[in-house]
Amino acid sequence: MRIRSLASAAICCIILTGCGSDDAQTQRTVFVMDTAASVKGTASDVELAVDTLTYLSGLFDRYDRKGDVYSLNNRLGAAVSDYTAELIEQSVRLSGIYGENVSIFAGDVTDAWNISSDEPAVPSEEMLSDALKSFRNASFSLDAMSFADENGSIDVGSVAKGYALDKIAEQLGGECCIVSMTSSVLLYGKKSNGGKFLVSIRDPEDGERSLGTLYTDECFLSTSGGSERFFESDGKRYIHIFDLSNGMPCKTDFTSVTVICGRDTEAGGILSDFLSTLIFIEGTDSLGKFMQDPQLGIIAVTDTNMVYISENVDFSLAEDCGYKLEVWKNE
Repeated sequence: MRIRSLASAAICCIILTGCGSDDAQTQRTVFVMDTAASVKGTASDVELAVDTLTYLSGLFDRYDRKGDVYSLNNRLGAAVSDYTAELIEQSVRLSGIYGENVSIFAGDVTDAWNISSDEPAVPSEEMLSDALKSFRNASFSLDAMSFADENGSIDVGSVAKGYALDKIAEQLGGECCIVSMTSSVLLYGKKSNGGKFLVSIRDPEDGERSLGTLYTDECFLSTSGGSERFFESDGKRYIHIFDLSNGMPCKTDFTSVTVICGRDTEAGGILSDFLSTLIFIEGTDSLGKFMQDPQLGIIAVTDTNMVYISENVDFSLAEDCGYKLEVWKNE
């Protein structure tokens, strides 16, 4: 078996330029939420962001006995923080709007694959059937912030990074700040030279190469794909994004999906995180309805080397990258 994870790959889906000047800028890297998070900005903003990331990472860690998600999953009956309650409420709202293909209550499915460990494995049919039954029968009360019975388990991996970036953005001052959590990024404020932020999106088939460059104002962006976190068993690759209709790693014609939400988008961090996963799962058949949403910018890469971008995205392909770019025209 060969394992490759986001934490160990040392390859980011997104590479950033700085704020335009190194004057009065500092940078720190901290390991949170299963990834290396890099923060660059003023000393006070960096300290604020790192403290927020560290605190929320503990709350949302399924294996931290002091955390809220651990308490909920193990039916300990302890009250959860306002942050955890808000994360759950926002996630439920998004699933209500866009469908249950992305759900925080599918923790038993990820557990069946042991995907968060150093030894993931293909589950037996019985294990997978039991996990799906638990997920489908899960009943969670938002009022009581608890499960009704033993069915269901929370895994906030599909939304936690984006939510954390929302919380950081709410607290930052007016200075330029960049928070990169490998696959989810906050670009905050304005660069000192007044120019755009430059974001290099990795080639999903070759992490050493750039797919192209995004030119953008302050925003949230998240990238989902199967090339950064997967394991191989008996010559077959299994990615960490699951089809909740059958509990198997999803089959999609996308290799990478990036969703950009402007800073003026309500809860844009969690929205970009949620939708990058959802669009990746649903594939090109569902792409049109998201391309028509003016609050979203999308860069979607297919397994036939097509790169579809929404009309509001300023993106250029890297030279000789082997991909074809097409701007999606809304009718």
